[in-house]
Amino acid sequence: MDLGDIPFASAGEIAGAVRERQVSAREVTEAALERITATDGSLRAFRHVDTDGARATAAALDAARARGDELGPLAGVPVGVKEQVAVAGLPREAGSLLLKGNREPSDGPAVARLRAAGAVIVGMTAMPEFGHLAFGHSPLGPATRNPWSAGHTPGGSSSGSAAALAAGQVALALGTDGGGSIRIPAACCGVVGHKPTLGRVPHAPLRHGFAPMSHLGPMARSVADTALLLDVIAAQDHADPASLPPEGLSYTEIASRPPESGRIAWAPQLGQAEADPEVLQPCRAAVEALAADGFAVTEMEPFLDDWIESWATLFDASLALNVGDRLEDMRRLSDATLIARVEHGHRISATDFLAAEADRREVWAAFERVYHDFDVVMTPALLQPPLSVDPVTGVTDAPDSWVERWFQHMYPFNMTGQPAVSVPAGLTADGLPVAMQVVGPRLADGVTLGFAAAVEQRLGWDAAQPTL
Repeated sequence: MDLGDIPFASAGEIAGAVRERQVSAREVTEAALERITATDGSLRAFRHVDTDGARATAAALDAARARGDELGPLAGVPVGVKEQVAVAGLPREAGSLLLKGNREPSDGPAVARLRAAGAVIVGMTAMPEFGHLAFGHSPLGPATRNPWSAGHTPGGSSSGSAAALAAGQVALALGTDGGGSIRIPAACCGVVGHKPTLGRVPHAPLRHGFAPMSHLGPMARSVADTALLLDVIAAQDHADPASLPPEGLSYTEIASRPPESGRIAWAPQLGQAEADPEVLQPCRAAVEALAADGFAVTEMEPFLDDWIESWATLFDASLALNVGDRLEDMRRLSDATLIARVEHGHRISATDFLAAEADRREVWAAFERVYHDFDVVMTPALLQPPLSVDPVTGVTDAPDSWVERWFQHMYPFNMTGQPAVSVPAGLTADGLPVAMQVVGPRLADGVTLGFAAAVEQRLGWDAAQPTL
């Protein structure tokens, strides 16, 4: 492997080259750190780069290889971890001044599995404050920029993870998704983001109970690498009461051999809002290509009611539970948009919360009816290309009412807990990424990733590199 190819090499290629002694883990790590140094001054994908820790991990991997030890499936692969996820000794600040300086004493379950698989954690990627925005700015520091255009949002809340992947800073990343927070930035930055079935990847420590809406999941530049990462991190851990036993299959194998047939419900519009033609056209082209190759594609009329108020009730109540005891401090240190959501969360009555949970079951039932006849649902991921923002502050001037409609195709699957993948579908005339969303039945992550690989195969997206 040529060292100059490392920034945009696949995770599978990197791990194979390290295991086969074509390149050392130290060389891969130094290439990643050099790429971050060269690009992150303007991109701001990372909140904290753990240079010493990454080098120590790489040295240990090279020593293990020299001893003849067998290295894991992610040997030497550089990984970014969203700053909401626990990594021992590193800042877990969640984009907030309220948590500035907070460090975790131990790894979360998924991070422990990354280490066991030989991954090199290079640092913590940036996010908006407590994940409450679909954009890349927070009170903690400069806004994360979209590698394709500084004047457009990278999406959120896993902003830094998506931007770091698109810019070639890391090969894999972890994100979290409570209403689109993996899939929105993946769509905006032209990478793949998978929100697994709720519980497929253990997410701890959290204050939620048994049925939250926040999912921890893999992000990468291809479906194959996303599947490889999911193979590593998907396993039950009782630290998360919602976690599930494994599916008992290899996601990597599924992604390498996409299905050649299947039943697809194509939903260009799930609810009241229509997708922009620049988003809709490449997605429609993808399903037409699948139909031409023998997949059974049925176009669905809009069948989902507008449940955004119910999702917002559940989301804001969760925010109030998690950070509402710091409301007075928030009034000094936090974004006004976060304060408003937490205050709304405090006003929600038990009856209103249970009504939202009842709506959650209605959304579930609506999709269960679809899955009686179809393997997956496909939709445009976002209803519009990446929204324009101030290139310095990262703030949009789009109306609040439209901002939440923009990701209307995403939050229903946090309510249902179903797996959903955002797959790049092409570029607009202005060179901005757009994406297709593939959604499967609950527990069917393998099916969902297989159809996502079929979409990727026909679109010919080759993880194009943005001009930074």
